[in-house]
Amino acid sequence: MIRLEENLLTKFLKLMSKDISESDLELVPLGRSLGLDLISFSELRASQEDNFIDRVRKEALKRLAKRKDNVVGNNYSFYAGSIDFMVSNESESKKFYLLETNGGSNRGLSILTKKQQALLYDGYFESISQAIEGGKGKILVLVGVPINDGLIHEKVIMVEYLRKKIKSKGYSLKIFNSDNYDKEHKAKVVFIISDYKQLSQALTFSNGWVWYLGERVNVLIGDGIARRLYDKNFDELIRKDFRRINTLIVNPIFRITDDKSLTYVSSFLNKNVLKEYGLAYLHFTKAYNEKELILKAKYLIKNYNKSFIIKPSGGSGGAGVIPILKDEKPKRIKEIIKESKEEFFAKFSRNREPFPYTIQEKADFSLINWEGGLHTFDLRIYLAQSNNLIIPIGGLARIARGTFVKGLNKQEFVVNLSGYDGKIEVNRGVGFSEKNSRLLDLTFEDFVNAFCIGSVIFKTIIENYNKIMEFSDWDKIIS
Repeated sequence: MIRLEENLLTKFLKLMSKDISESDLELVPLGRSLGLDLISFSELRASQEDNFIDRVRKEALKRLAKRKDNVVGNNYSFYAGSIDFMVSNESESKKFYLLETNGGSNRGLSILTKKQQALLYDGYFESISQAIEGGKGKILVLVGVPINDGLIHEKVIMVEYLRKKIKSKGYSLKIFNSDNYDKEHKAKVVFIISDYKQLSQALTFSNGWVWYLGERVNVLIGDGIARRLYDKNFDELIRKDFRRINTLIVNPIFRITDDKSLTYVSSFLNKNVLKEYGLAYLHFTKAYNEKELILKAKYLIKNYNKSFIIKPSGGSGGAGVIPILKDEKPKRIKEIIKESKEEFFAKFSRNREPFPYTIQEKADFSLINWEGGLHTFDLRIYLAQSNNLIIPIGGLARIARGTFVKGLNKQEFVVNLSGYDGKIEVNRGVGFSEKNSRLLDLTFEDFVNAFCIGSVIFKTIIENYNKIMEFSDWDKIIS
C-alpha cells in the first residue's frame, strides 16, 4: 500500500510551504495542485446560497435565544460537528427524524461557502486559542487524516484558514508531517499533519496529557485521532470525566456521537423542547452482542409489526446499515446480521468492533423527484461553537443513490456521498438555497427548525454527558 506521506500529503505540504492566494484555494485549481478532480465539489458549492442560509440562521438564533436553547455552560466540550436528519412523508408541517450526530472529523466542508467555512473553522480555532491562553511554550496541534484521503483538499482549506488566523494574532507557525517533523523548531504553534495509522503508533497518554513521540500535545483536531488512542486510563476519562484530560480534543464527546443509540437518548432528555422544533421519534433500542441483536430484532417485528434498521456502532458511509423488514422470515435475520458485519469489517477491518448495534424503527420518509425517479434524501446541518453559543452554520441535502421502490435495497435509503463502498459521489449533493428548497419540498420554516434541532441536541449532549454515557436501561424499547 502506498502511504499517504508519499503522495497526497507530500503535495499538501509542498502547497502549504508557499504563500497561498485566494485563487489557489478555489476548488478546481486546488484540486489540480493535489492531483484531484474537484469540479463536482465546485458545482455543489455553487448551489449554496449565502443570503438564504444567512436568513435561516438569523431566524434560528433569534428563536433559540428566547430560552437560551443554544447556550452551553462549558465552552471546551464542543467546537464543531454536524447532525443528520431524514424528513417525514407529510405534505404539511414537516417532521424530522434524527439519524446521527458527527464529531470533529467532519468531511465535506469544502462544499460550504467561504463565509460558512469561516464560521465553522472559527470553532476549530477556538480550541487552539484556548490552548494558547492556557499554556506556555510551544503549542502542538495534531491533525489526523485517513490514509490516501480523497478529501485532503479540505485539510488545506482548514489549515490555511487557521494559519492566517493564528498569524493575525501575532503568533509564529510551522507545518510538518510525521516524517519531517523538527522538534527543535521555535514556532509558537506547530501543526503536524499525519494519517491515523501513523498517529496511532506514535501516541501515548499519561498525567492527563496526550503525548506524541514524548512531546505534550495541546490540541487534537479530529476525534478520529482520539478514537485510535488505545489507553485504558484515557478511555476511562473519556467515558466518565473528559474534562480532566488536558489535551483539547475536537470533539471529546465522540463516544456519544459515535453511538447512534446514545444520540437518540440525548434527544429524549430534551424531548419537549425538540418537539416544538418539529423533531419526531421512532422506536429504538440497543444490542451488545449478536445473540441479543437476533432476539431483539425478532421481538420488535413480532410485537410492533414494523420494519427496523440495524446500525453498527461508530460506522460511516452506511457500512453495515441494513433493513430488517416486518415480513422477514425469522431464519433470515441471522443472515442479514452477518451481511451487516461483513460490510462493516470490509470498511474498518476486523480490529474494529461493530457492537453495540442500534436497532431503529424504519420510518416513512419523504420522496423527491430527482433525475427521473423518486429518491429519499437527508439533511446534514453543520454547527460550530462561538464562545458559549452553538451556532448552526449551513449544510446540504444528500440524495440516495438508488431510485426508491420498496426500501428493500440499502441504496434506496443510504444517502452518504462517500457511500459505504468508498466512492465519492458529490453529484448527489444539493446545497441549501431558495431554489433547492422547492426541489426538497421544504419551507423556510423547515430549515429554521432543522437548524434549531441541531443546536439543541448538541447542547443536550454537552450538558448531560455523564447521564447519557451511564444510560443502561436497554431492556426496554424506547419510543
